[in-house]
Amino acid sequence: MKRILVNGKIFTGEKFVSALEITDDKVSWLGDSQDARLRNVDEVVDLNGRLTMPSFWDVHTHPLWISETLGSVACTPPNVASIEEMITALRNSPQVGKKDAWIEGWGYDESKLAEGRTPTIHDLDQVSTTQPVYVLRSDCHSCAVNSVALKLAGIKKETPDPFGGMIGHFENGEPNGVMLENGASKLIKAVKENDTFENVVNQTMKLAKHYRTRGIGVISDMISLVAPYDYAEIYSEAARRGLAQEVYLYYSIDEIKRLHLTQLPRPNHPHVHVAGIKLFMDGTISNQTARVKKPYKNSDSTGFAINTAADLKFAYEFAKNNDCQIAIHAMGDAAIQLILDTYGELEPWLTNRPSVRIEHATLLEDKTLAAFHAAKMNFAFVTQIIFLYAEYASYSQNLEEKRLKECYPLASMLKSGVPTALSSDAPATAWIKPDDVFASLAAAVTRIGANSEDLNSKEAIDLVTAFKLYTKAAAAMVPTEKTATLNSGQSADIIVLSQDLFTTNPKKWQETTIERMYLKGQEIIK
Repeated sequence: MKRILVNGKIFTGEKFVSALEITDDKVSWLGDSQDARLRNVDEVVDLNGRLTMPSFWDVHTHPLWISETLGSVACTPPNVASIEEMITALRNSPQVGKKDAWIEGWGYDESKLAEGRTPTIHDLDQVSTTQPVYVLRSDCHSCAVNSVALKLAGIKKETPDPFGGMIGHFENGEPNGVMLENGASKLIKAVKENDTFENVVNQTMKLAKHYRTRGIGVISDMISLVAPYDYAEIYSEAARRGLAQEVYLYYSIDEIKRLHLTQLPRPNHPHVHVAGIKLFMDGTISNQTARVKKPYKNSDSTGFAINTAADLKFAYEFAKNNDCQIAIHAMGDAAIQLILDTYGELEPWLTNRPSVRIEHATLLEDKTLAAFHAAKMNFAFVTQIIFLYAEYASYSQNLEEKRLKECYPLASMLKSGVPTALSSDAPATAWIKPDDVFASLAAAVTRIGANSEDLNSKEAIDLVTAFKLYTKAAAAMVPTEKTATLNSGQSADIIVLSQDLFTTNPKKWQETTIERMYLKGQEIIK
């Protein structure tokens, strides 16, 4: 099958052309539309001048979590701006009144709620006192639940804090329904997530339409699990049933330790790959749980330490033995420094990609960037400007001006020479479309927040560079031979945009839709 796309503004990742030929699953020719008329093809597609480019790679996201949010209530701006509005939205959930069903929401950030606090059981019991209510925080680490959910999880006044989390309490010691960080949230998820393999695969298949609308052709699931169902098996079965996106899996270090694994699972589909392992060093800036060197503004807290140097050393040995990457959640400067101190002078074990990816890499001084570049270890940053764009209110509430200017310093990251890519961490941010690439591109290029805040214009980058951070640079973060460019011989993973971002005001970029999408040369209709 030969297909040629003509009359377009085609950005290959390196240059612009007006015509592109696809043979089977690969790009086979690039050139001018006038010359394209001489080529013998089966189909001609007129792009009508549309901006066309490689499909996006979201190399830090949580697709199975996204699939869950597709059927739950968005409790995030611009839909919800108060606990009162959250209660109303949850009362309108289609799950209300269904026997044994959980009423679920996602995306709240207490700093964006009019009340300036996290909802408690007193609030969520107004939604229901007969059904469990669960609302995932914007960072996807914490949650708030009602009294029914607490009872199902067996959480009482005397229940101790679990490893890697804290149970919230009222002044009288009774649990208030706020579950801080993953360790505590898991207590709720353990009783909430009781599904069959078939149902999970069917839920995963909903991602096909979701990622088609986002223009995303490659995804990485950053907290992959083995139990109750192996993510490698879930995604492999979804791929057999038609999920066209390529998938890279990073398995939770907690899962590896709990199950005493010595090897990583092996997918049984060519589009599903095991890339590495994932561990957490701290929490989030917006929740004051990221581990920082000096206390947060108007606080004596320096955040929340999760894994230690000993855990980093365990991960190092496991990754070397399995020839895989280590991806580490680290937002605070203290957490980032511990990674540098532990790994900086160790020999890298991978040569065709970073051995150690630092996920989020939020607070970075110039001297720290220089130290990462000078390190013997081959580090990389996978960061998310969408956080600062959507959650600036909580960042400015928790950090003084100097540290605010050190958040997601894209221009400085690139200048340092440390490989850097952009991603979403969806659904882990307080935005209605957390993996809307066009929102991230606008934030990276303009450094203007959702409410017109100055996100430090000195760290702005140009649009071509931003495109590369979601394509070519992102592809360099995972084990692949693909380059996420439209060069001859490369996979024909292509999107056609509804508007030209080079000539459209960035304020309008989020109105962009994906008119056409090709993955491995096949047009993805829905």
